[in-house]
Amino acid sequence: MENSQHQNGFAERRVMSRIDAAIRINYQIISDDVALNDPYDPNFALPRYFLLLAELDQFDHALNYELEQLAEKDQQIARILSLFNQKLNLITGSLYDAIVQTMLPVPEQVNFSESGLSFFSDDPISDGTYIHLTLSHPENFFHVAAIAQVVYSRAEENGKYRTGAYFVTLHPQDRAKIGECVKASLEQ
Repeated sequence: MENSQHQNGFAERRVMSRIDAAIRINYQIISDDVALNDPYDPNFALPRYFLLLAELDQFDHALNYELEQLAEKDQQIARILSLFNQKLNLITGSLYDAIVQTMLPVPEQVNFSESGLSFFSDDPISDGTYIHLTLSHPENFFHVAAIAQVVYSRAEENGKYRTGAYFVTLHPQDRAKIGECVKASLEQ
């Protein structure tokens, strides 16, 4: 899945590895004026489930970093805090299963890499249009917000439009999360 792929007779030149996966995706068309804004800007409509999952994800990364630092100084305290974190993960996991799952959109088939994605849209989106995206991997590999620019939107047999876009604004840590997911999927 590297370098170039051919789909439906169209040649596509790709530099990075891409994968197909079921992803929860929300998008909104945005104006050129805000295309370079931070994708997490509160002026964008970020779904509540996404905010919750993204905050939990950031908290986990920060906590894991601090636990690594603490383990170098005091392994016993680090172990106790790690056990406490495991309990917290069980509690948030059960809340996620009981409450958050009912708020989540159904995952859709998306082809993505660190540089962009293609997905199905109900309506065609003009080339050059900027879109704000939230992407959530159903197995919690990542929850990222990004701004992308549409490269193509073609009618498909299923009555939808295959829309391809490249990321214009994507935080480096979010790009890394997507890259890790792609790499892990290719290694399976």
